[in-house]
Amino acid sequence: MGRIRWPRMTLLGRIALFLAAFGAAMALQIGIGYYQTKYVLEPLEKRSESIQTISQFLNDVEACMTALENHRWDYGDTAALIETIQESRRRSAAHLGNIEMDLRVVSEEQYLLANAAQTTYRTLGRTLNSIVAELQSGRSAQASKLYYSSAEPCGTYLRQYTQQLLERACFDNQDAHIRLTQLNEGLKQAQTVVVLLCFMTGTMLVVSLARLLRSAAALAQASQAISRGEFDTPDLDESPRDETGHTARAFNEMKRSMKRQVELLNEKNAVESRLHAKELEALELQTLMEREKLQQLRSQINPHFLFNTLNVIMYTSQKEGAERTHALIGSLSRLFRYALGSNESQVPLLREVQIVDEFYALYRARFGERLGMRWHISPEVDLPDTLVPSFILQPLVENAFKHGIAPKEEGGCVDIHIQEEGGALKITVADDGVGMSPETLEALRNNLKNPPITGEHIGVYNVAARLRLWGKEYGMEIESEQGRGTAAVLRLPQILSWEEEGDEDD
Repeated sequence: MGRIRWPRMTLLGRIALFLAAFGAAMALQIGIGYYQTKYVLEPLEKRSESIQTISQFLNDVEACMTALENHRWDYGDTAALIETIQESRRRSAAHLGNIEMDLRVVSEEQYLLANAAQTTYRTLGRTLNSIVAELQSGRSAQASKLYYSSAEPCGTYLRQYTQQLLERACFDNQDAHIRLTQLNEGLKQAQTVVVLLCFMTGTMLVVSLARLLRSAAALAQASQAISRGEFDTPDLDESPRDETGHTARAFNEMKRSMKRQVELLNEKNAVESRLHAKELEALELQTLMEREKLQQLRSQINPHFLFNTLNVIMYTSQKEGAERTHALIGSLSRLFRYALGSNESQVPLLREVQIVDEFYALYRARFGERLGMRWHISPEVDLPDTLVPSFILQPLVENAFKHGIAPKEEGGCVDIHIQEEGGALKITVADDGVGMSPETLEALRNNLKNPPITGEHIGVYNVAARLRLWGKEYGMEIESEQGRGTAAVLRLPQILSWEEEGDEDD
């Protein structure tokens, strides 16, 4: 007969086999432990507790009967006797209820003795209740007769039954203890065998895992070397005839292939770099030409030319006696100068107030008495020293004039409140115009969070976006009610000019 060749197991197969064997051994160990606890240790503990319970019940009965025997019925302490009887009855009843009565656990003789003790105890209990009632009524003679005629004989029987029950329980427990001890010894031997099996399978599992981890570590180290561009590192060991050897051979082949590809890519990149350098030179020339064209376009619209022209018109209107025209052109000139000439991100609040007044003058010239504006500035707000983002008020006031007051036939008024609240600056721009429907208000609030690129209210969206840069506690809220008006509430940090200077000095 030829020699039987078992199929070679892979490394992962061996790991799976050892892991399954280890798991089965652990499950067997747990099962043996559960069986030992359930059918050896718990029965022993129950029998010991049963004996202890019977002994405590006998002690309680003895204490009660001894108290009755030693009592002097003609002049004894009746209250102390009643208390002793009641306390002994409470404890003995609790212990009697815990005495084991299951025939599957106790012997038949022990079961009969326990029933006899319970029956006798109920009779004794009724007699003791009568004795206590007579004592509480002051009839000690009647209580004495009940004791000698009923309680004493009943107590004697109860002592005998309980003593026999205790002896029987001890005897049965001794036999069961021997039997369960022998069973426990057998279980311990089985546990020893299972522990050895767990140790063997665990050791083989650890050895297999260590071999797999060593191969994975070598593969990871070689992969890191390749990621650094080091393709000349030694090849991995291909000798094992399992997954690790197959993986090493595949990895070595991949490394050599990548080396060839990288060399080709380097040659290609060198050629592309030279071409890219030439393209950059052409792009730089084109950028210079575009900048020159843009500069030419900018020079065509010179802000100084615009301001000088407005000043000439102002001078001419003043010379001709057109004071209203002179005032409007002056407001427009100052508004343009502020918009085109200011590059500062933070400006005094006073400048914002002044530019809104200039804007209001232009709007009032168009709409006349239909348009009104009122300032409500708190005394604790220092307009010249308080810094705010530039153009933070004008877009809101313009929005109120355009969308709130202008559509209203009888016109309206815009109220601007500036106050300090909780260490921050609170600005409210409120109008009594046409207001907004709930749907329009909800759409506007959503656009404040995700503003569109084009459309109406771009200035308002810009203000909200700049306020959010200060932090979550700052921003803008819109409240509106159709037919009653709209209010934009700004909350921004209160920054003073001298604080800014102090930060720059630091």
